[in-house]
Amino acid sequence: MELARARRCAARLRVHILRAGSHGGATDHHAHPARRAADHSPLLVRTCARPHQAGDRRDQRSVRSQFSDQPDAMGMIELAARMLARLLLRMVGVTLVLVSLSFMMVEYLPGDVAFQVAAARYDVENVTPDVEAAVRRELGLDQPAAVRFGKWLGALARGDLGRSVVTHQPVAAMLDAPLRRTLLLVALSIPISVAFGIPLGLWLGRTPSGLTVAKLSGALASGTPTYVIGLLLVLIVSIKWNMLPSAGYGGAAFLVLPAATLALRGMVRIALFTAVCIAEALEHPSIGFARMKGLGETAVLVGHALPMSSTPIIAFVFATLAAHLEGTAVVEQLFAYPGLGKLLVDSVLARDVPMMQACALVVGMLIVVCNTLAEFSVRLFDRRTRT
Repeated sequence: MELARARRCAARLRVHILRAGSHGGATDHHAHPARRAADHSPLLVRTCARPHQAGDRRDQRSVRSQFSDQPDAMGMIELAARMLARLLLRMVGVTLVLVSLSFMMVEYLPGDVAFQVAAARYDVENVTPDVEAAVRRELGLDQPAAVRFGKWLGALARGDLGRSVVTHQPVAAMLDAPLRRTLLLVALSIPISVAFGIPLGLWLGRTPSGLTVAKLSGALASGTPTYVIGLLLVLIVSIKWNMLPSAGYGGAAFLVLPAATLALRGMVRIALFTAVCIAEALEHPSIGFARMKGLGETAVLVGHALPMSSTPIIAFVFATLAAHLEGTAVVEQLFAYPGLGKLLVDSVLARDVPMMQACALVVGMLIVVCNTLAEFSVRLFDRRTRT
C-alpha cells in the first residue's frame, strides 16, 4: 500500500511539474490570496493530500495503467512456475515410491520365479537343479534384494530397462510399439468422451430431473465392469450387425470397438460430473441476474454456468484420462489389441520380470503425469486452492 501510494504521488508530482513548465512559471497576481498561497505550498504535499479531485483521479488512472498490466502478467507466470515446481518435486517423490513398488511387486509374486522362467524356457521335464540355479543367477535372484534394487535403480538412471527373459531383446525397444498403440487408443477415446460427455452433462444439469437421471446413469456405469461393455459392443456391432472386426490389430477398423469401450465409460463419468457442477452453478446469484437481463437458457448455460464450472471439469477430464490408461489392460486383453496393457498381462503370465517391472513403471508414470496436470490446472485457475 505504501509503495503504491508513493508511486501515485510521484506520478502527480511529474504531472504538476509539466503543467508548471508549460505556464512558464508565471503567477496570476490577480487571483484570490488563498489561491496564491496554495500555489506556493509544497507540491508533493498538495498532490498527496487531494486524492479526490478530477485531475488527481486522471493521474491515478494513468498510474494504474503504468503499473497494473505488466506486474499482473508476470505475477501469474511466477505463480504458475512456483506451483509447477512444487508439483514436480512431489512428482519425483511419487516416482520413487512407484519405482519401489514396481520392484516389490516382483519380489512378492507367488511361486519360484526362477523355476517358472526355466520351465517356460526349457519345459518342465528338462528343468534340473543346475538349470534352475543358472536361471536364478541370470535373473540376479541369488543376490540380496537390497543389492538388486540398487543395481536396478542405477540401470534406470542410465535409461536401461534390462532385457526380456523370454525374447532376450532390450525391454525399451519392445515397449516402443505397444506404448504408441496404447497412447493412440487413449488419444482416440478421450476426445469422444469429452465431446459427448460435456454437452450431455450440460443438458442434464439444467433440471433436477435431468440431474437425477445423470446420477442413476453414473451409478450404473460405475457398477458395470469395462469388459461387460466391451462384450456387449462385440455382440451387437461385430456379431449381430457384422460391421466391425471383434479383435486383433491391422487398421483403423480394429480401433473402433476398443476406443468406443473406453469412451462410453468415460463419457458417462464426465456427463455426471458436468451435470453436478452445472446444477451447483445455476444456484449462484449471478445466474439469476443474467436471467433478469433477458438472456436465454442456452446463453445462461453456455455463457455463465459453464465458465463457472470449467476448472473442476478440466481437472476431471485429466482424471478420466488417467482412468482410461488404467482401463487399457482389460480392453486390450479383451480385443487382443497389442498395446502396453496386453504386454503387461502377457509378461505377468510368462513371469518376464524385467518386462513386468518396465510396463508397470511406464503405466504408473503416465498416470502420475495425468494426476499432476489435473492438480496443476485446479491450482492455477482456482484461487481458493493456492497455498
